[in-house]
Amino acid sequence: MTHTAVAPAVELRGVSKTYATGSGDLTVLRDVDLAIAPGEHAAIVGPSGSGKSTMLSILGTLDAPSAGEVLVGGRPTAAMSDGERSDVRSRSLGFVFQQFHLLSHADAVANVELGMLYTGLGRAERRRRAVDALTRVGLGERLDHRPTQLSGGEQQRVAIARAIAHEPAVVLADEPTGALDQATGTAIIDLLDGLADVAVVVITHDLVIADRFARQVRIRDGRIEADLTAGEATAAGSEV
Repeated sequence: MTHTAVAPAVELRGVSKTYATGSGDLTVLRDVDLAIAPGEHAAIVGPSGSGKSTMLSILGTLDAPSAGEVLVGGRPTAAMSDGERSDVRSRSLGFVFQQFHLLSHADAVANVELGMLYTGLGRAERRRRAVDALTRVGLGERLDHRPTQLSGGEQQRVAIARAIAHEPAVVLADEPTGALDQATGTAIIDLLDGLADVAVVVITHDLVIADRFARQVRIRDGRIEADLTAGEATAAGSEV
């Protein structure tokens, strides 16, 4: 029997990123190879300035590499038009950031629906998925609440619902607990790690958070210095 290999949900091949500055070129990623399997959960951890947020932007096709390839679902993105890459983001990727980026005048359902405007889904289907996603993240009783009526943790749950409502293959989260207290942040990480049907990549500087995930990718000075399972990360120690 022949088995067809499953493409990574998202992949970097030999990716580098260099920015031109007034004092010369600044290279923030250097020849990075990274593949995230469908359904895999991973933390990318490193100190400030290590290149981890740039890596997430490139994984999410929000920024283009200076060299190398980015593939989403096995599809190379370099030759795509801006519209095609936008379509990939709207259908295959979900984003969660440190700041919640919610519209203050819109209720929770409307905020989640807005994330699906460019998916091609009809209005009724967008609402159904928004309600389902909010219920999934524990906000079924807060559907008509505006951000000012929600706690910080609840606002981040709305942001996560917005990221998953269109059923993406990958959720990319950049320091998703940075604006939250420790207990609330722990609950948000529990929620992200509980998304069993989607690949999850969390960017963090916090090893306590990174240790919660089955895979831990450690980055320093723009290079991956270790790619570890949870057990290997524990054995490797706590220095980042």
